[in-house]
Amino acid sequence: MIAIIPQPLSLEEKEGFYAVSKTTGVAADAAMQAHIALFCGITGCFAETGETAVHLSYQKDFAKEEYVLTISPQGIQVQAGSEAGVLYAAETLRQILHGREEKDGRWLLPCCEIHDKPRYAYRSIHLDEARHFFGEKTVKRLLDLLALYKINVFHWHLTDDQGWRIEIKKYPRLTEVGAYRKDSTVGGWNWLAFEGKPHGGFYTQEQIRDIVAYAAARNIMIVPEIDMPAHFAAAFAAYPYLACREIDCEVQWHFGGKTPALAGMRDWNRSACIGKESTFTFVFDVLEEVFDLFPAPYFHIGGDEAPKGEWTKCPHCQKRMADNHLDSVEELQGYFNNRVNEFAKAHGKRLIVWNEALAAQGLDTSIVGQYWTVEWDDNVNQYLEKGGDLIVCKHQACYFDMCYGQYPLWNTYCFEPTKRLVPARFADQILGVEGLLWTEWVSTVEKMDMQYFPRLPALSELAWSMPENKDFADFLNRMHENEKLLDDLGVNYAEDKIALPRGYQHRQKLTNRWYFREQDWELRKNRELKQQKNK
Repeated sequence: MIAIIPQPLSLEEKEGFYAVSKTTGVAADAAMQAHIALFCGITGCFAETGETAVHLSYQKDFAKEEYVLTISPQGIQVQAGSEAGVLYAAETLRQILHGREEKDGRWLLPCCEIHDKPRYAYRSIHLDEARHFFGEKTVKRLLDLLALYKINVFHWHLTDDQGWRIEIKKYPRLTEVGAYRKDSTVGGWNWLAFEGKPHGGFYTQEQIRDIVAYAAARNIMIVPEIDMPAHFAAAFAAYPYLACREIDCEVQWHFGGKTPALAGMRDWNRSACIGKESTFTFVFDVLEEVFDLFPAPYFHIGGDEAPKGEWTKCPHCQKRMADNHLDSVEELQGYFNNRVNEFAKAHGKRLIVWNEALAAQGLDTSIVGQYWTVEWDDNVNQYLEKGGDLIVCKHQACYFDMCYGQYPLWNTYCFEPTKRLVPARFADQILGVEGLLWTEWVSTVEKMDMQYFPRLPALSELAWSMPENKDFADFLNRMHENEKLLDDLGVNYAEDKIALPRGYQHRQKLTNRWYFREQDWELRKNRELKQQKNK
């Protein structure tokens, strides 16, 4: 069995094998010479010099990420149109190589021909580091895993109420104050229990540049998210003048639900003041530095869950509305988004917002909507009708922080954006799909792994493979083969009994346990299952 994830566009198995070793040499056309080291480094089984049995060749009519991999009794041929195609051919060969029986320092590779290219150009995984900060080593490890599964976008959520994680030189208090909180909620939504110790950290601009370069070498574009105008509490803690009411506040140390009310907290959930020009000065100053760090043509501002109560009372916001003939606070947020968008466009960037922000009237259709909400949002269809583009990350399929009891693995794998979500006539306006990991209840790499895997490989197949090539039972078989590689990489994937809970009532019981009793019960059970498997 040739077990590759994501499923290639076409795979033809043939008779015979080809033996390779770590001394098998790689040669290339002149156009591909620079990619030999990349190919050898990813596969881990070839030499840049030696008896040539692998040949890389350039195909000018191939798309950027397209490749053909041919293994015959005479050798291995890779055809690609770019470095990205070579990278993905190498990642495919790496999966074929892994788990093959070694004999006398050689591996027998099954003969086959694979022609491959992606369904969507935008294939994304998200990580929230505002709620929990993981650091450079963990992010680079994640980027390596994204490349393995041909994910080419990393959506990096760097600011929120609970932490500001990126150095901004013009506003040093954003990290001096905003990057640290005094405590963290534990237990679950609506709990009044706390960890009892501070949490914090941030990335320097030098570290950001290093991570961006590391990602680019793996054909991964990093799209940063600086949340605005809501989820701004960490910024308010550093610079209170950004709010409508300039009151002292702190970086938030709870994770929503009823916890703030239970703790007697007020005035924590506020949006930036759109009436003050000083807010826009701050935003544009921050974005100047952020844009300089991230060369990606996209930039995410969030724009979701924006409380608007203060805007209805703030004299600055009311004057802004009157001066610009805005009839509602929804239009005021649209004004904010459009001004930020114009600034971004002037810097060669395209704005992305969560779908709640699409409710604003007069929104520039160059802005990309990201559709996440559990409930149907008719504003999305209206925006598509106007010509807007979309990234799909529907909650039920793509929110990897949720428990498997509520959203089993098949929710992700069997999801199809143009069935019961986006009408088929808008298919060309779907840029791609994304899997998200919010980290309110994810504070360790062990749990991060379990929430991502095997959902991330399933998402990769949704994003890369054509729908007619997908089969859930076949995916599970390939995933079980792939687990040997994940074991060697030290990835704590969810075992089948966690990822595939059966029966609605049983799943509801598990979900209630996750919400109301023990957020880490799946993690604990997964440890037990792995211990049993490894005995």
